[in-house]
Amino acid sequence: MIDRLVNLLFWWTPLRQAIFAEVHFYDHIEDTMKEPTTNLTWEEGGKWYGYTFNEAHGIYLFDDTGYETMTDLWDNLWVRDMEYGTIYR
Repeated sequence: MIDRLVNLLFWWTPLRQAIFAEVHFYDHIEDTMKEPTTNLTWEEGGKWYGYTFNEAHGIYLFDDTGYETMTDLWDNLWVRDMEYGTIYR
């Protein structure tokens, strides 16, 4: 009975392609979710906020002060990440 159902589903080419596309879509989502998140930046109310991950200590460094540009935010986060890594080892 299962073989008959499989043959019916996969006999029609557009349906077979749609099923495989759906499977590959979920495989891609699963692979993406396994990737580590090391930083994030977002804009809220005209200010930029974000965090970065310090791999040496395994902690996240957040910056919720808010900056006018994303470049200012990342300059501060990267400097603080380097200082934290060298000062507190």
